[in-house]
Amino acid sequence: MVSGNHIQSLVDQVEKNPEYKISEREAQGFLAEIKRLTKEDKTNMPPLVVIIMAYINILFPEIDEVKA
Repeated sequence: MVSGNHIQSLVDQVEKNPEYKISEREAQGFLAEIKRLTKEDKTNMPPLVVIIMAYINILFPEIDEVKA
């Protein structure tokens, strides 16, 4: 489930529904994929991706140590 498509799908869902409730599994996949991508590509991330990452860290602080 962890892929660029997963990230785009999650971003789309959050854009469409500001009240979207992310699951811990989605959060883990999202963070793992973002960490993998940032190792490969050092360009700036879109603001919504950064906001989602912060939201995930607030909801699930224990998964901050996800191994990519």
